Amino acid sequence: MSTTQTSTPPTRRLRAAVIGIGLDGGDDQQRLTRSAQCLVVGGSAETHAEMREAVTRLEIELEAMQRQLGDLAPQDLAELAFRVDLPELHELAIRIEDGLERQGREFLDLSAEELTALLDLEGTGAVVGS
Repeated sequence: MSTTQTSTPPTRRLRAAVIGIGLDGGDDQQRLTRSAQCLVVGGSAETHAEMREAVTRLEIELEAMQRQLGDLAPQDLAELAFRVDLPELHELAIRIEDGLERQGREFLDLSAEELTALLDLEGTGAVVGS
């Protein structure tokens, strides 16, 4: 006789990524840069190069810290974004931290949808850094 054991699938850990989208490309060039934790799409040659430089600084810092983007608490992400001069990412991390504090919740307890909702202050469905 054989018995069947039901196994619970392991919980899936969502990966975090920084996505930069350049909207000023008017030269019909398609620009795309992918890395382990970042994606840069579009923009003029100058804008794309600036975004690529910014995410490179971010990934170098993460590598030095031996951490993944998704492992950082909002406060740590805000500090990292400040250090590598990414003001939009810094602002988003601060907004997440403030939202968590208002709700009395922990970062790891929220789903991706709930984290996104913390950033959608106007209820528009769009999450944009200022």
